Amino acid sequence: MERFRLQAVRAVVGSLAVIAAGCGTESGLSTTEASQEFPPGLIEIAPAGAIVGTSVTLLSHLRNSPWHYGAEPIGSSGSYVWDFGDGFTATGGEAMSHVYATEGTYFATVAVSGGEAGSAQATSNISVRSVTGQWSGAFGRVSITQDGLGLRGRYLDDPKEGIVEGRIGETGTVTFTVTRPGLDPVTFTGTAGADVMTLVGTAKGRDAVERPWKLDRN
Repeated sequence: MERFRLQAVRAVVGSLAVIAAGCGTESGLSTTEASQEFPPGLIEIAPAGAIVGTSVTLLSHLRNSPWHYGAEPIGSSGSYVWDFGDGFTATGGEAMSHVYATEGTYFATVAVSGGEAGSAQATSNISVRSVTGQWSGAFGRVSITQDGLGLRGRYLDDPKEGIVEGRIGETGTVTFTVTRPGLDPVTFTGTAGADVMTLVGTAKGRDAVERPWKLDRN
């Protein structure tokens, strides 16, 4: 049993190496982001916070899979059927990318069967949010509005002149610049934490050269 579980883990890691290299249609999760300790029966997502309109990668951690000595692991020949919970489905492999077009909480499932190893499944509630809201960090407080993948807003500690401008990348990278009167601009680049309640990354500016930053939603 342990032999074939190990083979299954290696199959996932190998699949993710292809994903990271940009080969195939399943993309967005690197081998270092795939947690081998993730509880079975659940779906892991990357980035941890799913931002509306961006591509997230869902990685299956299957349960109730009767791997046994002499059986062919499901991952090598099985058919993965994904239901993203928003009316869209797909057939693919252990990891799949998907774009959630609207905010909400979605119940995603994946079922796999094939070979002599039988079948298995994994599920997860995926919370999808925009970054619209008020945030605070080392630089002060900002109000951000997400419009599509564009970002605009105000620096709340100087609402008349302080501004925020930026954009969200298709894979969820958040970048915006805070401009304040009489001070050098500061540019933040990072990704969202769970439930998009935090933004974690680095800041660039004369007083914040590649300094780690964390922003909290107020």
